[in-house]
Amino acid sequence: MTDKKFDAVVIGSGLGGLTAGALLANAGYSVCLLERNFSIGGAASVYKVGDLWVEASLHQTSDARNPRDVKHHILDQLGILNEIEWQSTGPLYKVQGGPLGESFELPVGFAAAHDALAARFPDKSAAIKNFLGEVEQIHDAMWTMKQAREEGSLAKFARGLWEVAPAAAGWQKSLDEIFTRDFAGAEGLKCALGANLAYYGDDPRKLWWIYYALMQGGYIASGGAYIKGGSRQLSLKLAKCITRAGGQVRMGRLVTQIETDADGNAVAVKHVARRTNDNDERVEARVVMANCAPSVAGAMMAAPARAKMDEAFGTRPLSTSLFSANFGLSAKPSSVGMTDFLSITLPSPMRRFDQYGDGATAMAGMPGGELPLHAISNFTAVDAGLWDEPPILLSVLGLDRLENWKGASKEEALSRREAWLDAIQARLERDCPGFSSMVTSRMLLNAFSMSSYLNTPEGAVYGFAPLPPEEPILMGFPRTPLTPVGGLYLASAFGGEHGFNGAMLSGAEAARLAARRLEAGAGA
Repeated sequence: MTDKKFDAVVIGSGLGGLTAGALLANAGYSVCLLERNFSIGGAASVYKVGDLWVEASLHQTSDARNPRDVKHHILDQLGILNEIEWQSTGPLYKVQGGPLGESFELPVGFAAAHDALAARFPDKSAAIKNFLGEVEQIHDAMWTMKQAREEGSLAKFARGLWEVAPAAAGWQKSLDEIFTRDFAGAEGLKCALGANLAYYGDDPRKLWWIYYALMQGGYIASGGAYIKGGSRQLSLKLAKCITRAGGQVRMGRLVTQIETDADGNAVAVKHVARRTNDNDERVEARVVMANCAPSVAGAMMAAPARAKMDEAFGTRPLSTSLFSANFGLSAKPSSVGMTDFLSITLPSPMRRFDQYGDGATAMAGMPGGELPLHAISNFTAVDAGLWDEPPILLSVLGLDRLENWKGASKEEALSRREAWLDAIQARLERDCPGFSSMVTSRMLLNAFSMSSYLNTPEGAVYGFAPLPPEEPILMGFPRTPLTPVGGLYLASAFGGEHGFNGAMLSGAEAARLAARRLEAGAGA
């Protein structure tokens, strides 16, 4: 067994782990990143099935070119912000159906969003203005306070405290509570404002209002973007930051153990070649960055440390999972009238916004009747750089549960997948005649696929469920990369918030905490 030493070992190459590793390497620390798969990026990657390039998970993110976007400072600090080609996706989304009825486009910019919403719902114009004002104020306040902490500016911190008043007032509220407060029974308006909820969660009655304000506020302020060449381009750039600084990025290495010392601190990891399960190596580390679920990290540790992790995280509810139906087409979707980058369809039986997640159990059986809520990602609506020639990818996404697929035999699961692909394809053909004639290949990824590929419990794609905190705002932000095991940090969505932005923010915060420990010495 070979022994090596690094300041930091990163387990996993998802965006959280890559961000943490890149920032630590950029700060001068020695970094070794270990990835069990043979490609990097986790959900932020692109892979090939036959001749079709498939985007693993990222379909849209807020545009990092905006200085107030949460990714801007991270990528600028690493020197890679302008190395990435950000393709603006136009309006945030087009949504139709359910209580909304006819289609509505939510534009970029708070003023433009207000004008479009007020034109559609004129009797709620004042309420819309107040609501969007709160979202913008919360979004800006959190940015100001982040800048104040980084700069050590008391003046900025004081301004942030003043700006954060709306957040303090609704700190423990759900999105449904705030929507009800401001819009009462205007269900169509609620759907227009929260149609892309599946990017964060599945139930507005349980979704933390502040999280919605931060994430949706970022989208409205910055606009949506897709990375030319796919999300893997960002993952590759972050990995390059590690290797350029002298660090290592090793793929096909399965971590089997996180060692702790007599004081309970993480001090080393052991890993093997994934395909052969041999070539054992041990790497000493002053800090360990776990780009994985706490339960996955805990399972790698001795009983005392595992018990601490289970006590801290074991009872936290998990986020939703997703399905992704991917179609390879012989021509661009625009040839049959699909021109929007992101379009969302609400089922007609949906009469209230709080029914958003009702279709998450649909795939427990065969399709019947109308499709549940689903979103269509049309990548060739922008210069995506991957599908200029056939086969061309079109993805349809929606909510799913691992429970839907448990107990099904291989044959039953395959039959059900094909039936759902048939149903989804039929709906697309109904809405866009000629679609079926363009389909050359198709595949359905479900919650089980997400669990297997991302190594996340129950297929939870966003880490823990985004529930409102039980403690008031004075107790601080409720989610942190800190763990009860000294020197071990969660550099993933489980250590912060959800999605593309949340994983990167968690990785950045984990790197900040780890750097503080490294500067202070191992006993800190």
